[in-house]
Amino acid sequence: MINSRWKVLFICLLLPVYTRAQSDIDVKKANELLRNSQTDTATIARMLRVGEAFLDKPESREEDMNMAFRMADQMEARSTQTNYLRGLGLSKLLRAKAFRESGHASQGRNSSEEALRLLAQYGTELEKAQAILELGGTYSNEAQDLSRKIELYQQGAAIYLKTGDELSAACLKEFIGDLLQVNGDYIHAEEVLREALSIYKKKGYPRLQGLYSILGEVYHKSNNFVQSLRYNLLAVETAEKLNEQGPLMATIYNRVGLNYYSVHYYDQALDYFDKALAHARGLHDSGTVRTMLLNISDALRDQGAYNRSLDTLYAFYKSGPGLEENDIIHAEISYLKDYAALHTLSKATPHYEKLKTILEKGSAGKGIIQAIRLAVAFYLQEAGHFSDAAQYIRDYQQDMKVVPAGLVRQAEAAYLAFRNDSALGNLSAAITYFQHYKQLSDSVTSTNQSKQLDVLRLQFETERKDKDIQLLTQKSVLQEVSLQKGRVFRNVIMGGICMLLLILALLYNRYRLKKKTTFRLEKQQEAINTQNELLKKLVDEKEWLLKEIHHRVKNNLQIIISLLNTQSQYLDNADAIAAIKNSQHRMYAMSLIHQRLYHTDNLGAINMDWYIRELTGFMQESFDSGPRISFSINSDVMLLDVVQAVPLGLMLNEAVSNAIKYAFPGNRKGAVTITCKKDEAQYCSLIIADNGIGLPDNFVPEESRSLGMSLMKGLAEQLEGSFNIKSGPAGVSIQVLFLARSINPIN
Repeated sequence: MINSRWKVLFICLLLPVYTRAQSDIDVKKANELLRNSQTDTATIARMLRVGEAFLDKPESREEDMNMAFRMADQMEARSTQTNYLRGLGLSKLLRAKAFRESGHASQGRNSSEEALRLLAQYGTELEKAQAILELGGTYSNEAQDLSRKIELYQQGAAIYLKTGDELSAACLKEFIGDLLQVNGDYIHAEEVLREALSIYKKKGYPRLQGLYSILGEVYHKSNNFVQSLRYNLLAVETAEKLNEQGPLMATIYNRVGLNYYSVHYYDQALDYFDKALAHARGLHDSGTVRTMLLNISDALRDQGAYNRSLDTLYAFYKSGPGLEENDIIHAEISYLKDYAALHTLSKATPHYEKLKTILEKGSAGKGIIQAIRLAVAFYLQEAGHFSDAAQYIRDYQQDMKVVPAGLVRQAEAAYLAFRNDSALGNLSAAITYFQHYKQLSDSVTSTNQSKQLDVLRLQFETERKDKDIQLLTQKSVLQEVSLQKGRVFRNVIMGGICMLLLILALLYNRYRLKKKTTFRLEKQQEAINTQNELLKKLVDEKEWLLKEIHHRVKNNLQIIISLLNTQSQYLDNADAIAAIKNSQHRMYAMSLIHQRLYHTDNLGAINMDWYIRELTGFMQESFDSGPRISFSINSDVMLLDVVQAVPLGLMLNEAVSNAIKYAFPGNRKGAVTITCKKDEAQYCSLIIADNGIGLPDNFVPEESRSLGMSLMKGLAEQLEGSFNIKSGPAGVSIQVLFLARSINPIN
């Protein structure tokens, strides 16, 4: 049989040294604390609370673990700086907890040892206990670590008793008792668990189901089935009374089932296995579900229901992915025994071959190896190969001392040895093994023990029935009270019905009035819908007209550009040709906006990032500056009203063309930087800067009468913004600052 994995969570292992910080601690506040330059003890204590708060979050996220490690690092650095040895010990303690919470408890052993060394001398007793428990948590439950782990937890329990925290001491002793029974030390396990039980009862602590269940397991492994059943039934009674819904409930039911199975009470065993299975399925605990299916299969086989046992094994393999190796081996043993019992050795043979291969590899645990040996010997005996079976029985007997087993398995081994020696003619040895088998069987199913078990079971079931009767009596009293109230209120209800009829008549009248009103409102709604459709058509026409306007404006501007280009071919005056080209560039700057508006759905706004890049690219190609002048554009993606976009584009055109023409004379290389940004207050800033030769020393922008300068000043005033121009050895910088208008979609 398989026992459910013991699942006991004790809060005493996680008790904080300080009161926890608020659970909603955020990273921003933690970072502020890390930047705090204070190194006093209060700051270090607060860092500890914040670090533990991150560890206490429901989900162990990597960023929370990292924040706890950062807090520990800061605590250590500041404590070292001020020689605060207690704070240094607490920093080591926090780091050890962070390792445990992140799933790497063993890596925190050095930190735990350092914390214990420092806090034992400079910390409080509770802080010392915390360090001891954290150090104990770094050891596994394997045989080589378990004794040290138990020793440390016992030291922690002693400190809790010394400081008067008896409940925490009892909780820790309960956990120690479970570890002792896992280690096979049943005598000391019983002693420690009874100490915990005594403290719990003294303090009036009600949640004793976990402790009762562990005590039942201790007695079960000690082959004291009466005491085991007594405490396991107490665990069931306590857990059901407290409405236990966690995974512990499935463990309790399973242990009661194992009790009954060990003494061959298969009906009762199946009843509790089914309860454990239903509870595990409700919790979606696939591991426990598989354990229960295997236990149910064993009970059904020993009851003689071989086909039902096979059906249960089929359900086990269909329970989903992630089957553990030990569970698979258990299932293979069950298949072999079922088919052998049904005398279908041909179906049992594949399972025999698998088990034999596992034995040859020797990769399974010693307890599993022993179970496989008995199963293989059973198959060989059923096949008539008693000489081959003898070797497996001898191997089992050789390892009996180092791998102890329960009475049920011991009896099975003795019976197989008896059968083998009888078949091979070793009658003296066969008689000895048969006597040993009978002795083991009688110790399990002795008349006296059976009577005690029956009395316990009857007492438990009687108490349950008495509670059910009491509950039914209470329900009957409540029903009688309800009937009396019903008679009292019957006349009131009749009067209420009359009033209800009157109210219904009034409501019907109101309904008719409401229906008329609704009909009127529906007619009005139809008229509104008709108007809305008409307005939608008007809006569509308006949008089409606006697009057509933008298209035609763009075409007209292109025609003007073409006319100017044609006119320039008949001119010989260089200044006139330059003026015409400048005009063409200005026309293109405006036509580019209308072209964009014609091709987009938003008819009232221009994406300035796109516009600046398009216009700058056109200017670069028009002047054929080549790689001599590089352009750098840093612009936010923003939308501007057309009324503001046009003057801004013209100013950009003027500034860029001036930079290309005058900033880099004599094929001088240079760069032009264009920056367009908008802040939270909706102020837009356009900066055109070059690293050219700059303006002449005698040039005064305010007194300049050039068309380009006048045009930029006038356009800045049109934007209701400021216009600034700066010149120096590093070049010329032109800045326009204005408030962006809010953009309303065109409807």
